[in-house]
Amino acid sequence: SQAEHAALHANYIRLKQAAAAQPGLIAQQELDDAQSKDLSSEAQVDAAKAALAAAQQQAAVAGADNERVSDLNAYTKVTAPLNGVVVWRYADTGALIQAGTSSDVQTLPVVKLSESDLLRLRLPVPEDAVRFIHEGGLVNVRVDAVDRTLVGKVVRFTRDVSVSTRTMETEIDVENKDLSLSPGMYANATLDLERKENVLTVPIQAVMRNQGRAMVMVVDGQNRVESRDVETGIQGSTLVEVKAGLNEGERVITGGQSNYQNGETVKPQMQPIPTSDQDAEQGEQ
Repeated sequence: SQAEHAALHANYIRLKQAAAAQPGLIAQQELDDAQSKDLSSEAQVDAAKAALAAAQQQAAVAGADNERVSDLNAYTKVTAPLNGVVVWRYADTGALIQAGTSSDVQTLPVVKLSESDLLRLRLPVPEDAVRFIHEGGLVNVRVDAVDRTLVGKVVRFTRDVSVSTRTMETEIDVENKDLSLSPGMYANATLDLERKENVLTVPIQAVMRNQGRAMVMVVDGQNRVESRDVETGIQGSTLVEVKAGLNEGERVITGGQSNYQNGETVKPQMQPIPTSDQDAEQGEQ
């Protein structure tokens, strides 16, 4: 060891100095043995240093090899960009997968993932309702397959109306923490575009439209039929607002209007109508 070499070297120097100070005091054989041991231990220390340097170099090479293997091993793992469930596998174990590094190469994905705890509903919104759509708007989503109505939220819309369909693509996120819904199910969405209180409304089926005109068939106090133009406002799923042309309490025909003529006398059968779209939905259930 290095400590041993230091002790042997110090002993040789001491003997050498004593022999120089008092010739004949130290036997030449003893001095030669001390020098030999000093040189031998020095050679051993140098050899140990060389062996240590070689080992360190080998360790560095091994570390580089290990890092290279780790890098190569990383290429054997496919990491998903999201937490989900594999719903389709396009490749089997041992299959050769073509790299999809170029858009010119048509390659299949390895697997198809589904993030089922949050579903996205794509909804075409008619152009006359586009102005009411805003990010964060709440939407009632009805899924008949599971007999549930959930609340979704508008997260994205294109701001562009399709020329062919006159609709704007809108995306709605629906939470599905209990995983009761499955991707691909059909849903009906009801958007609360505009709300008014204390307005005159009639059932949608009471309003006839022709070349931009809106009309209703009114039954007066003498049970005579009168065709009357009206101005309509916002429309819900079952009711439509009447802004002008009709007074509260007047009776309207809600079906088969083409069977009646102006001035004709009828025997009306009164039917209760819902006072709101919500009442209509409850009545249907």
